Amino acid sequence: MIDLNNSVEQTQIVDSVRAMLAESYPVARLREGSRSAVDNLDVIAQFGGFTMSLPEDDGGAGLSVVEDVLLHTELGRHIVSPSALARTIAVRFAGETGQTELVAALLDGTRKACLANHLGESAQSQTGSANGEHLHLYDVGDADLALVLGPRGVALLDVSSITHTHVASTDRTISLSRAVLGTDHALEFRDATTSSAARMARLLISAQLLGMCEAVRDMSVEYAKVRTQFGQPIGSFQAVKHRCANMAINADVLSAQLLFAAIAERDGWPDALFQIEACWLLACRYTLENCRSSIQVHGGIGFSAECDAHLYLLRTHLLENLGATNTQRQQAVLRWPI
Repeated sequence: MIDLNNSVEQTQIVDSVRAMLAESYPVARLREGSRSAVDNLDVIAQFGGFTMSLPEDDGGAGLSVVEDVLLHTELGRHIVSPSALARTIAVRFAGETGQTELVAALLDGTRKACLANHLGESAQSQTGSANGEHLHLYDVGDADLALVLGPRGVALLDVSSITHTHVASTDRTISLSRAVLGTDHALEFRDATTSSAARMARLLISAQLLGMCEAVRDMSVEYAKVRTQFGQPIGSFQAVKHRCANMAINADVLSAQLLFAAIAERDGWPDALFQIEACWLLACRYTLENCRSSIQVHGGIGFSAECDAHLYLLRTHLLENLGATNTQRQQAVLRWPI
């Protein structure tokens, strides 16, 4: 039997992470007029958030991908910059490609990574040429590397070698830049069948989505308790009650699948990639459903900047478009024999 409950040590890790994030990265920092710059990730680095699953001989804590998943679930709750995800995956990518000096530089902060989304696949890109391929880069700041996510896996790109232009972002809590790659920017993607970094990227995206899925569930339930209509809490009405119950089901199912997939990856199960692909698909679907339901439960205020629900919805849209479209995620799952 597989135990999906946190161990005592894992519970202590989660409690410590929550305390750190509540103090240094409260969601209130993202409210209108509050955010002035890209999230400073030094606090997470000092906590050891980027080295949890690295071997102790490499300066890590010697834990597993399961603990990374627990950490990134909480990062999702606090809508931390995508650069946290980029840095974590970049360290793993550099490690598995034998770039030990780059691993050290990423860990000590002398080199920094931002997240980039590879937009579309063309016949040219399949042959290695990136001419005309577009990237979206998030929270570039002073990053000199971009961790690129695409349907074919992950790749690293030197930001200084490309020209990127700032464009308006739908999610105003991040900065967005656009770049067009030339023929001298061939991206060497490592796919999820052979790269643990690519598989981890999908797991950690799913983990951050779970954090947001749970956060909007919790804020909706709390609002349904205190908002009254006709002299009683709106949570007592069947329409609201059932919507909140469905949000809880979505979060619980996603949590179980995420932990199952993380354990499968940790223990090297033959169907680990299938479990990860299924989790990735469910994470995007259920978190988007919960964000929409949260806005509905909040009513008129849910459509305003006064309510944090829109922050989660916008970040969910960003994360669900990373690395693949919904159709591509569905096709990835359907390729496996049932």
